[in-house]
Amino acid sequence: MVEEAMLRPVGLDPVMGESTGSFIRRLACVNAVPVADVLGEAGVRGQPKELDPGAAEVFLHPRAVERLAVMAWQTPQVLWRALPTLEVNAGCSTRQLVRVTPWDRQWAVLDACAMCVARLEEAGAPVLLASGEHWQVCVRHGRWLRAAGGGPTQVSLAGLEDVVRAHRRWLRLCRRVGPYARALLADALQVSACWWQSRQMGAETVWAGRERVLGTGRQWWSVPLVVYPEAVVVAEAMAVYERQRRWDRDFAGGAPGWVSRRWIAFVGERLGMPDQMRQGGYRMLREWTLLHHIAAPVAVRLTQQPPPSGYLSRCLEPMEPHRAVASRGALEDVSCLAWRLGQSVTDVE
Repeated sequence: MVEEAMLRPVGLDPVMGESTGSFIRRLACVNAVPVADVLGEAGVRGQPKELDPGAAEVFLHPRAVERLAVMAWQTPQVLWRALPTLEVNAGCSTRQLVRVTPWDRQWAVLDACAMCVARLEEAGAPVLLASGEHWQVCVRHGRWLRAAGGGPTQVSLAGLEDVVRAHRRWLRLCRRVGPYARALLADALQVSACWWQSRQMGAETVWAGRERVLGTGRQWWSVPLVVYPEAVVVAEAMAVYERQRRWDRDFAGGAPGWVSRRWIAFVGERLGMPDQMRQGGYRMLREWTLLHHIAAPVAVRLTQQPPPSGYLSRCLEPMEPHRAVASRGALEDVSCLAWRLGQSVTDVE
């Protein structure tokens, strides 16, 4: 019975962003065979163990991907597009086509959007995502997905449509800026979280309103969600600042110097919080500009040539203090700001 099932497998569509282990477990379930049999067909030697996709991931050599595609009635290209960890070799070779290893901290395992899964003809088993971020926004269904650990793993964004709109803006920023956008969002979230903890800027107005919609009150786990729209605005403003700094130019023709008051005022206006920015919100942005100062001497800046045509539409290369921007992992690990949510903010004065 098992051999016949494996010779005539039931096909299965992968979910975009799904972990390979999750897909293999679902494939085994819809075919009513042990996971060990699927792993064995993919190329595991010896006696393969059972698989817990929440604790470990399956990494495949390209030859093993081809075998898995045959079992799932898919093309290898479909699997490569959908399963993000296929891009990671993890020590696989022609001698060891398959490796099952515990999840690395650069990855987060998220439950797939419940509404996306409900649309599947046959899920077979719970769908788990291999995410480079510790949270995601499902734009189609308006849901916030997050890794387990205090608080719910899925939150409906009904009544919080500005979060969905902000995520669309964030995706556009990524396309314009490139991988460096991830560092800017990391910094913007650190700034916004500091404002939230110190009860500045929108903490008592906009953010308190979102917390009322969520029904959670002030909870640390919900901070990235609560401040996300404003963090995206700050990240966009940081991209404007960095495009000028890339060519040793001060923002909006301001006086040469490390801190651009015009840029900080610009951020306050973009947020719709100019008064709050002047009353103390500027402090965390000043910390950021001190780390992102223009290195060229003033004399050089005053005599330099204008940047090349079209520079505003080009991707940004990472700059100090961000020289290498990890594509996966906790966003706070990417930020150049030393402050972390939950620490005292008395030093940021």
